[in-house]
Order: sequence, then structure tokens, then C-alpha cells
Amino acid sequence: MRPAHQSHTRSKHGPTGTLFTSETAPVPVGISTHGDDLLLVVLDSADTPPAEMPAPCFLESTGSRGVVRTQGHAERVAGNLLRFVVDDDLKVVQRREFVRVTAAKRVVLEDGEGELIADALTVDLSGGGMLVQLPRKAVLPAADTVYFSLYLGTGGAGGAGGEIRGSAHVVRRREDNRVALAFDHISHNDQERLIRYVFERQRVALRVTRGDGI
Repeated sequence: MRPAHQSHTRSKHGPTGTLFTSETAPVPVGISTHGDDLLLVVLDSADTPPAEMPAPCFLESTGSRGVVRTQGHAERVAGNLLRFVVDDDLKVVQRREFVRVTAAKRVVLEDGEGELIADALTVDLSGGGMLVQLPRKAVLPAADTVYFSLYLGTGGAGGAGGEIRGSAHVVRRREDNRVALAFDHISHNDQERLIRYVFERQRVALRVTRGDGI
């Protein structure tokens, strides 16, 4: 019998996530609980999943504590429906407020009237904010509240990418014309895509550091 705490921690998984192995690309899935196991529905795919994916598999999703990962094995129940059997306890891979990755991405900042403040680049990104390198002559409004459009590009695991929009406030200014922004308003879907992007960048960086193949 599995420890009782596994059912509790497994509930921290979000409603959507990605399933992957060391040999396969991430597959977007919908997630629901079923007793001691998880049921996964393959999303955005016309392909029928294999009867059983190579073990071990990893299930990742954005839960209440950030991006989380669970190890297990998956077997096809019917059609695009998989059963994911947990092998170990759920691990928090990233907490939104702390983990950052270096990334130079275009970000457009506007004031409350929709006037352009700066067409800038990010220095780093997290699920809760970003460090931005402003052009030399750019000046943020006195209210320190800005509206942003962040462009992550195309592709990415689990649908990460595209444009992310919201508002933020300045939490730190630096003499090199860099400003740290904390998000105030951002949709759940946009924040989930951003966290997935951050996690994927972190995962690739860790694999490069270890000397693994990509």
C-alpha cells in the first residue's frame, strides 16, 4: 500500500501538464485523480499513445506551489487515455517566487494610457517577475506601474511560448538602467505558460551542466 501522504501531495498537480521520459519529448496532457493513480488525457494530438511508455516517466504540471514533478510509469487504458502510476512522492521542482533563468526576451512596456515607455529586453525571468534592461533614454512613470507584453517566441514544452501580457510594478532600480518588475496582474494561463518556459530553460541548462545529451 502506498503511503497516505502521496495522495495528498499528488493533489498539488494542476489540471494540465506534460508527460515525458529521458528518451521522448514532452506530451501535453490533462490530469485528473483516480484512487491512488492519475488519469491522463493526451491533448492536442491525433496520435494514439503507445500501450506503455518507457519507464521511468515524469509528470510535470503547474500546481499551487509552482512547477511540480512526479516519477512513475504510464500505460494506455483506451484511446488517448493513460493511467499514470506513481513510483515516488511528488517533488516541487520550482517555486514561482524564487527560481529565475537567464533569458533575453523582447518585452514592450506601456503606461496606463497605452503610451510606449520602452521596447526592451529581459535579463532574467521567473514566474513572479523579471529583470529588464531598459534602453538608455527610457524613463518609467512615477507611479512605477507598467503594462507589459512579453514575447517568449514560438514552440516550447507544453505549449510554452507566444505573447504574455499583464501589469507589474517596480521593486528595484539599478544604476545600469536595469529594473526588477514584480507581476501584479497576469492571467493564470499566461503565468502557467511562463513557468513552463522557465522550467524548460532550467531543465535544459541542468542537462548541459551535467553533460547530458539534449
